[in-house]
Amino acid sequence: MSGTVTPERLWPQLEAWLAGDPSRPIFAVYHEGDWSGSDVLMVGDRYVDVRVCRSELAVREVLSAPREAGRGLVLLTSIDQLGADVLARLARPRVHRLHSSDALLPLFGVRAIDPALARQRWLIDALVDSAPRAGYESAGALQLDLARAWRALLVHRYGIDPDGGLGGLLAWAASPGTAFVEAEAAERKALTARLVGTMPGAEAVLAVLDAGDGDDVVALGLVMRVLLNAPDGAARVAARTRLEVRLKGWAFDAGSAAAWSLAAEATLDALPSHLQATVQHRADRLIEILQAESLVAASDHLTSGLRARMAAFGGTLAAWTAGKRSIAAVAADADRIAQHRLADSLPDAPHRLALALARWLDLDAASPPDLRAAALLHATDGSYADWARSTLRNGAGEPTFDAAVRKLVAKADARRESEEEHFAQTLASWSAHSTTDDALLGVEHILERVVGPLAVARPLLFIVMDGMGHRVANELLDDLSHAGWTELRRTAHSERALAVSVLPSVTAVSRTSLLTGSLRRGTMSDEQAAFPTHTALVSASAGGEPPRLFHKGAITDRHGGLTAELSAEVAGDRRVVGAVINAIDDHLARSEQLRTSWGARDILPLWWLLEAAREAGRIVVLASDHGHVLEHGSTLNRGSGDGGERWQRATGRSLETGEVVVQGTRVLVPEGACVLAWSEKVRYAVKKNGYHGGASAQEVLTPLLVLAPGLVDTPDGWSEAPYDPPAWWLGDPASDVVAPGTGVPDAPPAEPRPGEQMTLAPDGPPADVSATGWITELLASDVFAERRASAGRTPVPDERTIRILAALDAHGGQLLKDALARACGIPVMRLTGMLAALRQMLNIDGYQTLTVDPATGDVKLDRVLLAQQFGLSGP
Repeated sequence: MSGTVTPERLWPQLEAWLAGDPSRPIFAVYHEGDWSGSDVLMVGDRYVDVRVCRSELAVREVLSAPREAGRGLVLLTSIDQLGADVLARLARPRVHRLHSSDALLPLFGVRAIDPALARQRWLIDALVDSAPRAGYESAGALQLDLARAWRALLVHRYGIDPDGGLGGLLAWAASPGTAFVEAEAAERKALTARLVGTMPGAEAVLAVLDAGDGDDVVALGLVMRVLLNAPDGAARVAARTRLEVRLKGWAFDAGSAAAWSLAAEATLDALPSHLQATVQHRADRLIEILQAESLVAASDHLTSGLRARMAAFGGTLAAWTAGKRSIAAVAADADRIAQHRLADSLPDAPHRLALALARWLDLDAASPPDLRAAALLHATDGSYADWARSTLRNGAGEPTFDAAVRKLVAKADARRESEEEHFAQTLASWSAHSTTDDALLGVEHILERVVGPLAVARPLLFIVMDGMGHRVANELLDDLSHAGWTELRRTAHSERALAVSVLPSVTAVSRTSLLTGSLRRGTMSDEQAAFPTHTALVSASAGGEPPRLFHKGAITDRHGGLTAELSAEVAGDRRVVGAVINAIDDHLARSEQLRTSWGARDILPLWWLLEAAREAGRIVVLASDHGHVLEHGSTLNRGSGDGGERWQRATGRSLETGEVVVQGTRVLVPEGACVLAWSEKVRYAVKKNGYHGGASAQEVLTPLLVLAPGLVDTPDGWSEAPYDPPAWWLGDPASDVVAPGTGVPDAPPAEPRPGEQMTLAPDGPPADVSATGWITELLASDVFAERRASAGRTPVPDERTIRILAALDAHGGQLLKDALARACGIPVMRLTGMLAALRQMLNIDGYQTLTVDPATGDVKLDRVLLAQQFGLSGP
């Protein structure tokens, strides 16, 4: 081995020989065999010729040839004894025998080699053969140790990053290069031993390479998680055995498999989405090859794992619907889906909606005593059930899940049908006198009692979403509460604003009544004429420019965005600007097969208007003239043929199933009475995506949202509203069991125990009394006082700190942010800032006593760690 000369071994020696600048830069090197290098080498700034001389005569011939002064020459010869006259012409009068260790010293810039390295001749040879032209990185050490030598070999010979961990090894294994593939068995064995000894999990990865499956090393790592976490049993044993055979006898090792799985999952997460899909697809195929389909639910990363969890959820949900499983079992399966990393990619989170709808069905149905109570029940409860059941009809593409959801939705449909019948009967009784007040507004009162007074305090944008019911408003509010908008409510009426349409609930009477401020039938022209002259709006304008209303073509520019005129008005000084958006009403006339969501960005004119209002600092009042019902297998009832989609004239016909008669001053038909459909199963017109004009709560009740751009000083008489969906919607079935609007009084607040304090504001929920003791101790601690003092100019008030900590503690230390906002009675946007400030106060030296997961929205409190950090008496 030592007699073999390669350019890599010759270069460092030549650099050392030429460093002395000999006057005769000619060297003889013992050489047998062929020379694979070039005839000319560049060493430093010198050219060095290389000549192979098979005999002494050949040596003499080369030496006798003319040469450029100072040009180097290397004679490669198998003659180890040259004549004295020849030796006299050499820079060093001898034939050199090159040794790898000699070449290694200058390559690393060291003077000696660690004995442990010296004993591994193959490693030295490999380092010399693999050396970069400029040598290895200098470390300043005088001796080359084994660890540094291995590191250099891994990087430069094999392309392995020693600092990349097992994840780096996975990336390398997918394309290991020819050095590994062509290495002799002894070298591969040594390399394997080194990697296994320094990198847990490397043995499994190298086994994949030996089996020729390097392209699948990440996919197999994902499969490994299944074989680790799946329940023990014959199926798992068989799948592991098949894997061992595939990897040519690699013995399954849990520790190595776990490390491999973690690295594979991290590698997958770092890949672009299209490459992730490719790897997941391959992993799913490997699951089939290993016949491990029954185990795949154990994976948090595989698409097949998500499908398996969806199927399991569907089975549990079907059993619950049949009365054979508990709601807790349904919740557990929904949580398993939520834990999968692909769960967020499921459109509309159907597992969460299905669980919420099941929780709603698990509660006792309510029978509100009057229209106001029925309206409040729909706004705060039934409309959320409508959101869930309408969205769940879209399915999720997993047969077992979809079959179970269809049964769930059918059950929810039946309950909502019963509720709508009760609402319609209540509406019929109420319509005879039609008593309205600040707690139950008519749409005709909104300008006078809401828009006008608010416009006195702040410039205002009034947006009418034609056809928007509470179901759509809930979806919009959920989106807007996370997009920097704060809902405001009248301080005297902290519950959701309730408004009722004119009857029948159609645009011609309800929208005209809304925009004119009086009960009347009309057209867009009537609305345009009346809006600028409305007494309350003119008064709010205080002598400035009169209110202005924009309809349809005046709202959006044909090239995109708002018209220049509308944009200028929103940005200008006009106190009241109004706009009518027909997106929802227009949608009802389209195909029922179109999937529609109602986030703010899904309704472009609305989103553009909101952004313009935010920029201008305007308060936004978002209202509607009526709602609608969606087409879900209705039946055409031709009735008298005199009426609309969901209403008929009352003369000359008897009531049928799903109908009710209403009469009174708010019934704007010539006879003052008409027949309204309350059942979703009834329509009087051609089939469309949806209808309006009937007596259901979905059509008659109109949402009214007051939105402020960000956290602002609220106008007098108005307060920030908490984010308050029903408890069952947010996943907290333990609270608010009594449905709102039923007239059942709240339980009196518990008296504080001796030594405990109750400092909550009257508008917020009481903290859990059992938790108040440790919270009191925390607030009184010196450490907390120091942290609070250093928290900046806006520390969280003690009252809010108590609310947040007590709510978390009452729920086992963990809540979704939306659920926490509801439990605390704090708007989501304000809660976000408070949690950031609280984390600054409570998290000391990097210890995370309070955490917020930005991906899932989970807020977690570690009371044990909190007690340790603040020196409290105990958790």
